[in-house]
Amino acid sequence: MLDVVEHDPRTRAPIRLNGVYERDEAGQAAYLSELLEVFETEGVDSAFVFLFAQPGYPHRPDGDPQDDLDRAGLGIVKYLDGRRGRTYPDMEWEPKAAFAAVARRYRR
Repeated sequence: MLDVVEHDPRTRAPIRLNGVYERDEAGQAAYLSELLEVFETEGVDSAFVFLFAQPGYPHRPDGDPQDDLDRAGLGIVKYLDGRRGRTYPDMEWEPKAAFAAVARRYRR
């Protein structure tokens, strides 16, 4: 999904999205849940969700949607780029639906 991101030609740092894309947290959560179900069905003892947060892809909900790099982010939390979250007020991130899906799965 990161091919939807424009990068600085010199530093390769993400700048903005190359179009307007809808946030699909439910889709990300469902996909991750399905993968974890397949792993369990096939007898995999454990799985690692490889990306918790992407600081280079901050969640910017109040401006131009193309500046909300988290829409292309693969992390299970939204990095808030200097702001504090509501769920965990001492952290600079807020859980996405995928975070809750993983928590539900491993709560058992």
